[in-house]
Amino acid sequence: MTGAKVGRGAPFGAAMLAIAVALPFAGVSPYVIHVGVMTFVYVILVQSLNLVLGYCGLLSLATPAFFGIGAYASALLSLRLGWDALATFAVAVAAGAASGLAIAGPSLRVSRHSFVIVTLSATLLLQLVANNWVDLTRGALGLSGIPAPSFAGLRVTEKADWYWFSLGLAIAAIGVAQAIVGSRTGRAMVASRDNEQLAVAQGIDVLATRLFAFSVSGALAGLAGAAYAHYLTFIDPGVFGFSLTESLLIMVILGGSGTLWGPVAGAIVFTVIPEVLRLAPELRSLLYGFVLLAVVLFLPRGFAAWFGRPAAGERR
Repeated sequence: MTGAKVGRGAPFGAAMLAIAVALPFAGVSPYVIHVGVMTFVYVILVQSLNLVLGYCGLLSLATPAFFGIGAYASALLSLRLGWDALATFAVAVAAGAASGLAIAGPSLRVSRHSFVIVTLSATLLLQLVANNWVDLTRGALGLSGIPAPSFAGLRVTEKADWYWFSLGLAIAAIGVAQAIVGSRTGRAMVASRDNEQLAVAQGIDVLATRLFAFSVSGALAGLAGAAYAHYLTFIDPGVFGFSLTESLLIMVILGGSGTLWGPVAGAIVFTVIPEVLRLAPELRSLLYGFVLLAVVLFLPRGFAAWFGRPAAGERR
């Protein structure tokens, strides 16, 4: 079932990759390149959330926690210790994975309603820490002057460099997600989502499966956080904000949770549309609401309906 899902979306993935590769050669403005970089960051983040929400069926609000931890870890190591980006990005990924396990451990032992509250509380707690640990994070002033990443002497400085770098990270994140959902572990995640009792009866360790999903989710979000911090050269406690959760939920759910390419389509559409609507700032919120309403009414299964959805996803 999962393999069919990947196969049906392959033409869409190939088309999006071709467009992404061709875009810088089309003479577009630096602003368009910037939107492309941010889109790729969101592609990584939706893969992170989709592993937990789409394939495990758990409404997690902890993705900004993993994202913020990765951003602060990489930024602080670069600013305070002058570490190379290979090391800081690796620490960001490891910190994201560790925080995923730390938050998932207690969260998965409570009811589903309490699970949502626990994951949200963890994110808000980390935001409070970032706000109040002024000696480390500078609080609401944030961390500025975060250096461009340097990988064994190769620096990523120009917007074009960032475009190709973030595209590579997004492709890697999609590849990781595809490898997981197409594996036995991915099938165990879907089985525990669809019928937890039956999955246990079949010998699936549901807790271990979900802990693994959370750890990978945290690692991907930590990677996105590191890229985000070094690209913008500034972060503040707002990286833990609920607005990020809101955006990611829109992208994943309206893109088509539980599919590989649906959330990618959601990330592209709902990153680009707000930028396009800047042309009409006085109507921006209204028009954005109409877009969301149109997607809900005419694509109830999300953008994944464009390239099909397997029966396993429809049985949810």
